[in-house]
Amino acid sequence: MEEERKNNRFHLDALVLDRIHTECTYACAIYEASRIEVVLGRSSNMEGDVHVHNCLADGVPISRRSGGGGTVVLAPGVIILSIAGMSGLPFHLREHMHAVNRRIISVLEELGASGLSIEGISDIALGGRKILGSSLYRRRDLVLYQGSLLLNPDLSLMSRYLKQPQKQPEYRRERPHVEFVTSLHGSGYMIPTSELIGRLEAEFGQSSPWSPPPTNPAGG
Repeated sequence: MEEERKNNRFHLDALVLDRIHTECTYACAIYEASRIEVVLGRSSNMEGDVHVHNCLADGVPISRRSGGGGTVVLAPGVIILSIAGMSGLPFHLREHMHAVNRRIISVLEELGASGLSIEGISDIALGGRKILGSSLYRRRDLVLYQGSLLLNPDLSLMSRYLKQPQKQPEYRRERPHVEFVTSLHGSGYMIPTSELIGRLEAEFGQSSPWSPPPTNPAGG
């Protein structure tokens, strides 16, 4: 049951989001993906983005999240961040995503990584190559950020299961997957999985990256 729950965490669950309204105002889950899976963004086109035949042949499940962003391959070696909280900020997608990504960069720099930057709408790059993609879903004041950080996955899986995306950030410059993405280990930063997750949990575990909505005064 716990393994199944982890496998489903990356996907929007309306019941979980409702819980944020009724039981708490902030929650996060940071963990390593336990299986290979292809996840499409809300408006992603399966036939245009995915080598469906290869997924079927290998028994790789394909699913869709409610947040935006492009199609991703989750696999062991990918660190998933799911961060949900209340935000009083106007709906500015970049500002919400950058608030999280700046803190991720800070953690990675503390662990020794350099050459990190925020690229496109919501990516983190290392030396100009993507190491994190993210998506955002918002419902009224509730925001859900979901990111996938490439620690040490098999990067060849991207070419096997994903086609060259139809929509690309300018900094990609039409590069194929193998030239566009990298991982922390592949770039020489041999950060242990447990240490990375622990540092990210310490960064995000108690503190929301977003300003909360104002509290209505009594009788207001």
